[in-house]
Amino acid sequence: MPGYALYPSRKVQRLRTDFPDHLICEFHDEAGRPVFVATLARRCCPCPADLVTATSVADLRRALTPERRTAR
Repeated sequence: MPGYALYPSRKVQRLRTDFPDHLICEFHDEAGRPVFVATLARRCCPCPADLVTATSVADLRRALTPERRTAR
């Protein structure tokens, strides 16, 4: 049985390049709005959360950026 061919958007590809320690995906809720999800691929960075969700690429980027995490 063939599976689905999934191709991430350019914005998700960019996030994956910028944050290689995370597995990043884009889902959509029942209304079609995007939900971006990042989870650690392996515990090797000082990230506080194993799972991060955001409603925009910018929000996810801010949540994963080290300067943002240490500023709290």
